Amino acid sequence: MTLISIITPCKNRVQFVADAVENVLRQDHPDFEHIIVDGGSTDGTLEVLARYPHLKILSGTDTGMYDAIIKGLNMAQGSVIGFLNTDDTYCPHVFTDVVNLFGDDRIDALAGKAVYYRKDNKGKWFLFQYSKFLSEKIFWREITYGEPAFNAWFFHRRVFEKLGGFDTSFRIAGDREFLLRFALENLKLVPLDKIVYQYYAHDDSLSMKGQLSWFSKIADENLRLTELYLPLLPLSAQSHMQKVRTRDTITASTRSLRAGEWRKALHYAKKGFYYDKFWPLKLALRTIAWPFSKIRWRITMAIAQRKIDSQA
Repeated sequence: MTLISIITPCKNRVQFVADAVENVLRQDHPDFEHIIVDGGSTDGTLEVLARYPHLKILSGTDTGMYDAIIKGLNMAQGSVIGFLNTDDTYCPHVFTDVVNLFGDDRIDALAGKAVYYRKDNKGKWFLFQYSKFLSEKIFWREITYGEPAFNAWFFHRRVFEKLGGFDTSFRIAGDREFLLRFALENLKLVPLDKIVYQYYAHDDSLSMKGQLSWFSKIADENLRLTELYLPLLPLSAQSHMQKVRTRDTITASTRSLRAGEWRKALHYAKKGFYYDKFWPLKLALRTIAWPFSKIRWRITMAIAQRKIDSQA
């Protein structure tokens, strides 16, 4: 039977971690190990984890999420490896689908779809984003510019033996950096046309915080990714990664401006213009289109939610 290793980085997540552990336990494939890499929690997280004798727990200091994941990879015994955040969930019966697909030993990874939820002002969860089926046609666009939904991926352990671990100099975009290396090696990916992962965004989410300072860090890391990988990409992918520069500098600049951070807004405007001489025009067009894109987004999310409900 195929052993699946699930790695969960964790620090001070007492309000979430039990749900993550229970979510894995509810899966219908019994041959798994759940590795929790704790960064030295002081809020009762370790006491909660102690209730579950099946867990493999490593607790100590680390330099961030990707350092914790590397430690988990060093402990993992499974031939198939997945990553679960403490505040997210796998959909039911995912492990069975994963094991069935990895019955073909030629597969290096599979990528399912994911949905993203936030809470509205009344505390009700609503759909605000979803990832697409990673067909060959849109693969490079989603890996570079879009939303590849890293946690909806499962990998054969030989992928990490070939590529190594994660670049810990990235604090937020390390998963995208890893997927870019995966793509450039032309490893065999099988996309799964099924929602396998549910993200839940909140103020403590690592990559989905709403604060300007945190978005600036995301933008800076994405811009560094473009500098590292743009020259290495196939021509069909370069235009998508160039759009990352324009998108993130426009977003960071406008958010900074709204927050009264004039110096930061100018910083990103200069970067944007340096990358793209049509940047001011694209900024103007985006500003004009913003109200209409918001309406389109609401309609798209409403339709997507109905489809999700009908398939539940």
